Amino acid sequence: MMQNWTEADLQALIGQTESIRREFKAGIMFEREPESKWVENLSKEVSALANTEGGELFLGINENKKGRPRTATGIDGIPMTMLAPERLQQLIEGNVSPYLPGIRLQRIKLMAFSDRVAFVIQIPQGSTAYQAKDGRYYGRSEFEAKHLPDHEIRLRMNRGKITKAAIHLQLKRDALGSKFETELRTKHSLAIEAFKTDPAAAIQRFPELLDLMMVKYHPDEISFCLVLKNEGELTIRNPAVVLREVRSERLSDNWTLQGGSIPSRLELQDETIFPADVREISGSHCHLLCRRDVLLSEGDYVFHWTVYLDNSPPSMGTIDVGALLQGGRAVRG
Repeated sequence: MMQNWTEADLQALIGQTESIRREFKAGIMFEREPESKWVENLSKEVSALANTEGGELFLGINENKKGRPRTATGIDGIPMTMLAPERLQQLIEGNVSPYLPGIRLQRIKLMAFSDRVAFVIQIPQGSTAYQAKDGRYYGRSEFEAKHLPDHEIRLRMNRGKITKAAIHLQLKRDALGSKFETELRTKHSLAIEAFKTDPAAAIQRFPELLDLMMVKYHPDEISFCLVLKNEGELTIRNPAVVLREVRSERLSDNWTLQGGSIPSRLELQDETIFPADVREISGSHCHLLCRRDVLLSEGDYVFHWTVYLDNSPPSMGTIDVGALLQGGRAVRG
């Protein structure tokens, strides 16, 4: 289901970068360029997203084009009378071949510009290879659309006939120290009342009061592991997973990683994983302790993963632990 985007949601994107699943297009492009040119431009982006992981195309958000990756700098919008949603949908669907089902489009009215709107276009991952208006096939690199070489096109045309895997985060524990303190104080309310009346006698009678005195220092805790899911139509045998961790300075300053980092290479030896099956990856458990009320945010702790498979190209992706926790998308174990 497509997120119900608001202007506030778009404002929250300011300062964020393009990614393998996110592309920004300034509204001024639609005013300066002829329709044929911006339609061709959009078809390239749709082709690239559909041929990679799918994602979202934001129209009416300006970006800084000088650096890499490009960063959203503000909302400029598109004139409201220039482009009806139905017309835009037709132009997108009609200029990518073959037909790509599942494209969703939302128009957002802008309070800052009463006569302008922005669009969010959700592009699904396709089931084959999709061609742009210029007759070429595109794929998404980390930050931009690029031409696909012939062997990559053939692989995408055979989607579903090759082995495909994905790594997901499975949340085991997400416990706030403040919540733990509240629960403990509620559980031992009788001891707390006794302490108010006669501290010395209460400590002898209720030894748990010593724990209550220290509970305000109880940290926040997060525990998770990684799981491998077979997302193709063929059975996976003995896959190998390679991980690259990226941690922000903020994570290093406030969080303690218990038991060390997850190994950079994990092998699922003697494993047979049938289509749609999920396997917990041995050695991928992670336990984080943090001083209270320091939230794990987007970009603080990221895994770039690659799954190597027999007789198939590697599957690759990214897990942003902070983004998953904030969005509530992690599956609890």
